Amino acid sequence: MRKVYASAFVIVAVACGSSGGGGEIGGTGAVTGTGATGNGGASGSTAGGSGGGINLGGSGNDDGGVDAPTGCTPGTKSCSGQTPQFCEADGTWSQSPQCPFACNAGDCYGSCTPGTTQCKLGKTQTCGSDAEWGAKSDCEFGCDSATGGCKTGCTAGEFNCAGNTVMQCDPGPPAKWVPKAPATVCNAASGQTCDAKTGTCIACPVIGTTTPTGEYYQYSTFLSSGGIFKGGYDVTSYGDYIYVNRSGTYLDVYKVTLLDSDGDGKLEPNQHPSNPNETGPIEQRVLTFEKTILKAAPDNAPLGSASVTSLRALSNTEIHSLGPTKNGGIRLYDFATKASTTVLTPAATTLTFSFFGYGADWKMWYGGNESNRRVYSFHEPSKAWKTEFCYPNLAGSHMDGMDVVVSPKTGVEYVYVSDMTSDFIAQYRRDDAQGWVQEGLFQYTDSTSSAVEGFGFGALKHFWATGGSTLIEIGGGDIQEDLEPCPAGKQACGGSLPACDNGGICLGGCCSPNPCQNGEQYCGGGQACPGGQVCQNSCCVSQCPSGKTPCGTGLPPCPTGNACQSGCCVQIG
Repeated sequence: MRKVYASAFVIVAVACGSSGGGGEIGGTGAVTGTGATGNGGASGSTAGGSGGGINLGGSGNDDGGVDAPTGCTPGTKSCSGQTPQFCEADGTWSQSPQCPFACNAGDCYGSCTPGTTQCKLGKTQTCGSDAEWGAKSDCEFGCDSATGGCKTGCTAGEFNCAGNTVMQCDPGPPAKWVPKAPATVCNAASGQTCDAKTGTCIACPVIGTTTPTGEYYQYSTFLSSGGIFKGGYDVTSYGDYIYVNRSGTYLDVYKVTLLDSDGDGKLEPNQHPSNPNETGPIEQRVLTFEKTILKAAPDNAPLGSASVTSLRALSNTEIHSLGPTKNGGIRLYDFATKASTTVLTPAATTLTFSFFGYGADWKMWYGGNESNRRVYSFHEPSKAWKTEFCYPNLAGSHMDGMDVVVSPKTGVEYVYVSDMTSDFIAQYRRDDAQGWVQEGLFQYTDSTSSAVEGFGFGALKHFWATGGSTLIEIGGGDIQEDLEPCPAGKQACGGSLPACDNGGICLGGCCSPNPCQNGEQYCGGGQACPGGQVCQNSCCVSQCPSGKTPCGTGLPPCPTGNACQSGCCVQIG
């Protein structure tokens, strides 16, 4: 992944803070700003809702006619099993389509049926009362796909892997795994990995092809020559902040800001002239220098040699590092206390890494180095790095980039890798049946030959790469599908986010076109219809026969001599 378009991007850079200087302006206008030398921070919060039941109290109506019998309080919502209900103006329940998983207080929610179990990559998961899958739990003898629960034993002749050690089944009782005789320990440093199917050590399997399956784009490049970027290698990002290891001595902190430079009232980080999903001009980026954290006192940041000791931002107050000494271990640095703590230390230091990542779903550390295109994982019980898979030559001189991202859309954990001088990023995931698979191979067209010395995912939900004198932003297009909560071209919605544009509806946190072709209100997922209407095929339609007038809450009273019954004005007397 080398090279960058020098002419296809729009950049504005601003220096600020006591140690900033100079400016870099590109695109349609200049932007100035003020810097800060203090530490940044971020916090978040979550909120949950509470359920509601069926209100069986009655309520009369006042429409100038005769009161109709009632069975619920008009305007309330409830559930009948898995079916959302809405209480109409006449005190009767109307129903929406049944929820696929769970119903609460008249609304559908969740992604699984509470109490059910499933197998996921050899582990078991239980669906909680919130209708969401809980944490994966290890199964000593594997997971039974028929029940979704753990198997209770193993069979003679079966094998298993404990890190790099080959294990065999002792059926007991009780059943247990014991080291294979004679003892067989795979040499991860030479690329061996344990194969549970055969009970042997095998060479690292090369997974995937070199045939691209999609494209991504370059959005900005900041140069160290006369610009805000001071140069450096090894980059990580969190929120709007970017961290770069400069010369193995300085940890430089930058902030990137996206501008609505096309004036349409939206911030569109994925918009690009060549992106068919979000076509348009690249919006301006402003890079601001914030501060420098020293390896030396008083900061004591655990930086290693530049270009060979990657970084990972846990937040904007803590950062992981492979330094200061490369021994296969990882340290966590706290900006406030200026203290470092050891996160992991392998029992043997024969394997050292230049880049690494952490998978939050599997709670697993991954690592790699330049000498081979191998991806390793850390096996906590044995305190050892083990070989996971190898990837093919991606037209670069060597491996030089890795990060791990859990898709906010699907919850799948992906490992992204790249070569130093190629235009490719490969995407890998674990599969229940096949093991590791290459999910995608993405490329972009480039002609400037900017080398990549590590990359990290973060700001603007894009990847950021360093090449010594360059800081590069890449993403969008096909690679963005698993990096965003919504499919390409769909706006995120719900909570404090803006309402959907052009009459769209919010489904699963993403804006979608209204499926009601005649302009009716959408009522799927437990959304209520106005008085006098019922939900049919997820669209609100009049519940009154032809010639009858709808009535009820929010509607005009029925004419004299009529009463509101079941949401329709009917003649009485």
